[in-house]
Amino acid sequence: MIGLLLLAVATALLVGGAELFVENAAAASKRLGVTVLAVGLLLAGAEPEELLTGVLASGTGHPGLAAGDALGANVTMLTATLGLAALFRPVPVGHRVRVYAVLSSVAGGLAVLAVLGGHVGRLEGGLLVLAYIVLVAVIWRRERRPPSIGELAEIEEEGEKDRTPGLALLLTVVGLLVMTAGGEAAVEGATRVVRTLHQDDTAIGLTLLALATTAELFALVFAAARHDVGEVAVAGIVGSAAYNATATLGTAALVRPLATGAVLAPALAAAVLPLVLLALARDGAVRRLGGAVLVVVYTAYVVFVFVR
Repeated sequence: MIGLLLLAVATALLVGGAELFVENAAAASKRLGVTVLAVGLLLAGAEPEELLTGVLASGTGHPGLAAGDALGANVTMLTATLGLAALFRPVPVGHRVRVYAVLSSVAGGLAVLAVLGGHVGRLEGGLLVLAYIVLVAVIWRRERRPPSIGELAEIEEEGEKDRTPGLALLLTVVGLLVMTAGGEAAVEGATRVVRTLHQDDTAIGLTLLALATTAELFALVFAAARHDVGEVAVAGIVGSAAYNATATLGTAALVRPLATGAVLAPALAAAVLPLVLLALARDGAVRRLGGAVLVVVYTAYVVFVFVR
C-alpha cells in the first residue's frame, strides 16, 4: 500500500516538475530560433525525470529498475499513450514526424545492440549518450526556423512571455529539483511494490515505474489533442523514445553497469514500435482502429512481462 502511495506521489512530483521544467525551457527556446516540432522532439522528448529515475535506480543498486524503466517507458508511450489518445481523437503523423520516428527506431536498435549481451557497461553507455548527442545535432540542423505556433503559442497566451530569463532559469532548476524528488519516490515506491507483489525489479520497471515516469506525456498528448497541436505531442513521444533508448539507458550505465538479461524482448519491441506507428498512420493519422491495436499490444506486453 505504501509502495503504491509513493508511486502516486512520485507521479504527481514528476508531472509537476516536468511541467515547470518544460514550460520555462520552451519559453527560453524562442531565442534559439527552432521550429515547434523541434520543441516537441527536444524539450518534451528530452525527459529529465526518466534520466534521473534511471540514474537513481542504478546508483542505489537496482539495475533492473533502471533498464526496465528506460525501455518500458518507450513501449508504454508508443502503445498505451498514443493508443488511448487515438481512441478519442485521430493522432496526426506528418511527413517530418515520420522521419524522426524512423530515427527513433534506429536509436531503439542501438539499445537492442547494447543489451544483447545481457550487460550494458560504461563503454556502451557512453556510446549511447554520444548517439543521442548526434541525434540532437541532426534535429537542430534540420529544424532551425523560428517557432510561431502550437505549444509555444499556448505558452505565450498563458503569460510565459512576461517572465524574465532569470526567473525562467530559476523555475527550470526548481522543476529539476522537484523531478529529482519524484524520481527518488518512484524508485522507493517501486522497490516496495517489488517486495509486495513478489516480482523482480525488471518487471516493475517495465510496467508500474514506466507508467509513473511517462505520466507527463499522457498529459501532453491529451492536452495537445484538445488544442489541435497533436503532432507536437507525437514528436515528443518519438523524441522521448530516442532519448530513453540512448541518453537514459546510457547515463544509467555510466553511473553503474547494468545487468539487462530480462529486457531484450522489450528493447526489441521499443525499436520496432515507431515503425508500427507509421504503418498504422493511414491518411496521415492514427485513428480509432489503430489506437485499439496499440492498446491491445500494450495489454499483451504487460501480460508477457508478468508471466514470462
